[in-house]
Amino acid sequence: MKKETRLLGILTLSAFVLSGCLVSTRTYPLTKERVDQNLSSGNRGYLTGQPPAEEAGKDRKTTRVTQVVEVEFGSREKSKTSAQAPAAQVDSEPQASEELYQEDELQDEAPVSRNYKKYTVQKNDTLQKISEKFYGTTRKWMKIYEANRDALKGPNKIYPGQTINIPDEGILLKETEENLK
Repeated sequence: MKKETRLLGILTLSAFVLSGCLVSTRTYPLTKERVDQNLSSGNRGYLTGQPPAEEAGKDRKTTRVTQVVEVEFGSREKSKTSAQAPAAQVDSEPQASEELYQEDELQDEAPVSRNYKKYTVQKNDTLQKISEKFYGTTRKWMKIYEANRDALKGPNKIYPGQTINIPDEGILLKETEENLK
């Protein structure tokens, strides 16, 4: 287990260094069923006879735990800024545009009603994978969790068949509607 953890740390660190610090990684354990350990029928690998009594009583693990590493590379878009900043005007009285800006700030503080889309959780879905489907990035999983805090026990406790609300932020979906059903 220490080798796996050490290797996982080295891989994460190398991905971070090689990408120029524009990478986001997430690791989590995933438990899967072991179908290769079903010994309810057959001769258990012996060509003739019965297996020894000591092996017959052994409990075999029916699940296996693997580490999943999700790597998300940041966007390479650079902000477009001009080389020179415009000269600042020094006026003692506020201009009309500043007054409008102050009024807009007051209006923005009013409660915003959000529109939601319904989504049924599929097998092997995580909040990050759902965020990737709807927003094109895995970084907005917390918004989905906050919108469904009453229905979800925790961010890792989502199950296939659950219906959750996805906040609609006016962003175009990366996936088509048919793929999201």
